[in-house]
Amino acid sequence: MPRVRAGARRALRHLGRSVRARASQAQEARSLTVDEVVTQPSPTSPSASPSRRTTAPPVTVTTVVVARTREDTGQVLSALLAQDRLPDRLLLVDGSLDGLGDTTALLAPVDEAGIDVLTSTLGPRRGIRRVLPAMIERLPRAPVGRDLVWVLTSRARPHPQALSRLVAASGRGVGMAAPKLVDESDPTLIVRFGLQVTRAGRIVPGPMAGTTDQGQHDADVDAIAAPLDGLLVDRGVYESLDGHDPTLGDFGGDLDLGWRSQRAGRRVVRVPDAHVAVRPTSAERRPTASHRRQARRVALTRAHVTTAPFLALWIAVSSLLTGLVLVVLKRPGMGADELASLPAAFDLRTLRSRLRGRAPREVSRGDLDALFVSVQDARRRLVDEARGSVGGDDGVEARSLEVERGGGWLAHPLLWLLLLTSLLSGWSARHITGELRQGFGSGLVGGELLGGRATAGQLWDSWWMGWRGQGWGGATEQSPALVVLALLAKVVEWVPGLGSAHSPAGLVLSLLVVTALPLAAAVAYVSSRTFTEHRWLRAAGALAWVTSVPAAMAVGEGRIGALCLLVLAPRLAAGLVRATRRSSRLSDVVRTALWGSLLATVAPFAGVAIIVVGLGLVLVGDARRRGRGIVLAATPFVLAGPWLLALQGDPRRLLAGWGLTDTPGVGPIGRLALGQLPGGAVTTWWTAAILALGLVALLVPGRRPASWGAALLAVLGLGWAVGAPRLVLGHRPDGVADAGAAITPWVGTGQMLLVGAAVVSILAAADVLPHSLRGTGRRRWFLLPALVLPVAAIGSGIVVGQHSYGDGLTTWRDPRPLVASAAAEGPQAARTLVVESTETGVTYRLVGSEPGDLVRDLPVAEPPVPGEEEVAAAVAQLLGAGEGDRVPSDVLARHGVSHLVLVGSRDAQRRLVDASPGLARLGSSGGSTTWAVRAPVTDGATPSRVRAVAGGSSQPLPSRSHGDTDGSVPVSGADELVVAQSLDWGDRVEVRADGRLLQAQTHSAIPTYDLPEGSDGVSIAVGAGHPVWKVLQGLALLLALYLALPTERRVDPEED
Repeated sequence: MPRVRAGARRALRHLGRSVRARASQAQEARSLTVDEVVTQPSPTSPSASPSRRTTAPPVTVTTVVVARTREDTGQVLSALLAQDRLPDRLLLVDGSLDGLGDTTALLAPVDEAGIDVLTSTLGPRRGIRRVLPAMIERLPRAPVGRDLVWVLTSRARPHPQALSRLVAASGRGVGMAAPKLVDESDPTLIVRFGLQVTRAGRIVPGPMAGTTDQGQHDADVDAIAAPLDGLLVDRGVYESLDGHDPTLGDFGGDLDLGWRSQRAGRRVVRVPDAHVAVRPTSAERRPTASHRRQARRVALTRAHVTTAPFLALWIAVSSLLTGLVLVVLKRPGMGADELASLPAAFDLRTLRSRLRGRAPREVSRGDLDALFVSVQDARRRLVDEARGSVGGDDGVEARSLEVERGGGWLAHPLLWLLLLTSLLSGWSARHITGELRQGFGSGLVGGELLGGRATAGQLWDSWWMGWRGQGWGGATEQSPALVVLALLAKVVEWVPGLGSAHSPAGLVLSLLVVTALPLAAAVAYVSSRTFTEHRWLRAAGALAWVTSVPAAMAVGEGRIGALCLLVLAPRLAAGLVRATRRSSRLSDVVRTALWGSLLATVAPFAGVAIIVVGLGLVLVGDARRRGRGIVLAATPFVLAGPWLLALQGDPRRLLAGWGLTDTPGVGPIGRLALGQLPGGAVTTWWTAAILALGLVALLVPGRRPASWGAALLAVLGLGWAVGAPRLVLGHRPDGVADAGAAITPWVGTGQMLLVGAAVVSILAAADVLPHSLRGTGRRRWFLLPALVLPVAAIGSGIVVGQHSYGDGLTTWRDPRPLVASAAAEGPQAARTLVVESTETGVTYRLVGSEPGDLVRDLPVAEPPVPGEEEVAAAVAQLLGAGEGDRVPSDVLARHGVSHLVLVGSRDAQRRLVDASPGLARLGSSGGSTTWAVRAPVTDGATPSRVRAVAGGSSQPLPSRSHGDTDGSVPVSGADELVVAQSLDWGDRVEVRADGRLLQAQTHSAIPTYDLPEGSDGVSIAVGAGHPVWKVLQGLALLLALYLALPTERRVDPEED
């Protein structure tokens, strides 16, 4: 055939070419006697004459049947004889290990049907694709018309009209016609319909094996290739392509043959109404690693010579990265399949395949793009397989045809829920947002928020180091919540425009206060799907959850622990309910445990609740539930880390948390039980309606385990709300507001649990109520929760909005001037003494670079510090409230105080300070006055946390928080090393001079060390607190995060 001009390739792409007339069929039959592959005609056809039909058909079809067993061969021949269009010749290839034996009985019906019969055998370890070219070459040739070859394996059972439809589709320009391979046991299931790969050789079967045949794949006719089973091949095309490439394997050989046929301008068409039943193999259900490598090698063989090296590099890199990602996503099998494609990129046999023969190239590579699976579709399939959402049957079920009422985002209740809660929250927080506009980067103070400067690095050090805290510090382990807050603060520091915030951690807490209610509403709506599918009812329940009085008071008073409970409690409740179901997945249970552990860092009682539920599953559950119970019970315990020591030392902290304590308030028990708080909005009747509706919902008949949990939660919440004011956890320490007042758990915690229990009971009964009333004529009772719940929630929200969240929160302002902050965070690591005068007395605190408590919690009982007594006496002496034998400035300089700040002081107090030697006033601003400490103790220089003393002179040494020098610092001619810390601090650190460990003196109120003569350098290492434990804690967190990845295979739910 002459070559087609480039400009006419597309036009002639689907045209075929005629087969040249050869010698007569009888002459070709005689040529079969000397070949080792094709033998004499079967004895059932002694004459080996042409077909008994009187006229030769325009198309001659030779069926090649590859026989593996005698039984299968008989079934294939029976299906062949049932065709409405019989083949002209039959070539029976004996591929059994022991041979078929005498085939006379098998072939007798074929001979009686007038079909010429030829026989052949396969040699040992020789596949049909290796010998098929030689077999076809030696077949008798049709004198006129087209010569077609139909290949059937022993597992193929063609339907009666398969051959006629394949022949009808095999017109001009068609090189191969592929049937639809269906499941022999269920013909409605597709096994394979052509071969589908990407340009880079990634196998993307479409349709998947096991897909229900509903005609959804019949529109796509052309394919890049097709499997050999049931394939009808144009003999002339096959011979011009030199047959299969035996080095590419079975799958690769079929793909390569079709690919070359398309390049030669001979189409590979899929015939959707031609069915061939087969028994599916595992390779058809899921491509094997060998098939994946073969497909990759074919892609490299067919690529342009200049792009093939880059394609090989891409295959290697993408396979490696994708495989590693899949392993991380808990898909080791899929990861191994991807990694198995790596050798294909470096297989030298690809070069031999590229050099093998020269097939016609009538169609450009670009014209074949439509035949390949797109990169987007391949990526989508990979993601779906990793998520486990690709099933064997993507047929359209009846329920998938149901159309929800309404459409689009405007009809979605979540949109309106977020809009409404945002408006209510913004309206109620009008005072808070006004304060934030004045100083957004410093955070809020007031209520339970203590304010303060804290960066991500400072918070990390506070958790990691063995000595922590503001002022003198202490060794009490801190909550892991500091790590979470440090991560969020670091994110804020990275955000353009927020990186210069004075207190990134304070800004994070402020954002939580402002956005807590809309965020909690969204989480509650999404989580409530565990209890009911009614979307608008879920939205009403979420609105009722965030518009209660304790929720509003939590925002108005900056109770961070309560706000975290408001956001995370719905997710925990839903997760715990799912953990009791048999269909629950491990990743969901781990995520529930992680969210519970996070909440426990600011509200420790939540961790106790998670552990109790986990232990309950271990004791009363089956094997699967016991495993989930172990996860629930162990995760909060393990992730708490060394903080467990603080909880063990003071178990009262289990009932406290960040902003979850209060002073006893006077209030009737009835109001407390109805969710009302002193100083809050009055929503008695609205809340009572929600609680009453929840009680009625508990009485609805039906098996609902969630309702039992809601009832138990309601009892616990009611007991907390009523009993919290009578449970004293401790007393407010000296030096703060309300010093000496009793500390009790916050009543609002129990009230929130009570309201949440009512909402859960309503939602859990929503799906049962219509069924229980079905047929009774009382379905209108379902309108009760549908109307009462949203009306009560909106009514409560309006009352709260009118009352507002109050004006207890204001913008935090650092009382220190910039020069004092610079001295604290510079190499001197100096402190500032902040003294506040109020109507009840005078309070003071030492402020350095170490962050203090940002949210009020149960105070830690620390032993008295000798240095604190010296500072207290100096403050009293400065303000004229006491006398002392030491100059106050000397005392302050000795304890590393570089600046003194008086807040709200009177003129008389300021004059007394001015008269004190060693203090120089710097100025006044915002109601505070600042003095610089310049005492003889430091030779008039700025005091520092660490200093070296030589004779009567003092040399400041650079240091960081709590005197840590971060390595050795030079010192010369010094006799003593003085560190402005507490004596207990000396027991937790290592102080060395030229590598030798030093011991502190016992006669000083602050750590003082004698330096060996001639010391050149000193180092102070505070070190980490329980470093091994914390490293294991971090590894446990990584493991939990890995297990929490939602990557299990999705299975059909099997509810109890």
